Amino acid sequence: MGNVSKEMVDAVRLARLQDWERMATRMPKGQHILSVEMLRVAPNQTAIVLTIARDGKVHQFELVADAKGQNARPVITRRGRVECDDPPKALAEGPAPLAGGEDDTVANDVPLNYPPDKEPPDPGVTSLGSSLLETTFDLGEQVAGSSTP
Repeated sequence: MGNVSKEMVDAVRLARLQDWERMATRMPKGQHILSVEMLRVAPNQTAIVLTIARDGKVHQFELVADAKGQNARPVITRRGRVECDDPPKALAEGPAPLAGGEDDTVANDVPLNYPPDKEPPDPGVTSLGSSLLETTFDLGEQVAGSSTP
């Protein structure tokens, strides 16, 4: 496996955002899910990042939860469109810091952060994210570990 530089990671982040922005402008008015990324970010913590096209613009929401995907809480970062390597600033809604991380954003460990900023999720996004986390990390792990066919 070769070395991956920070510049290469930043280029992928920016290319992904540009593609989502292009896609968002071509979609009909309303709200459309572009990406759902679920991760175990620590032995006792899970996360979901939802990327949504809403009326032609890209919005991104992040929730973190416990190991079973329960008790999900929003994490909101505001960076401003400067450099991808600026440290994120999480707002008060975020949970306790992740194990090994400097702050409470998933993106310090996984390249899911800026761009775009994480926004305060509306109740529908919070409900969807919470349901997906619980289904995946609680029920899903039980089903995947089942010995019955």
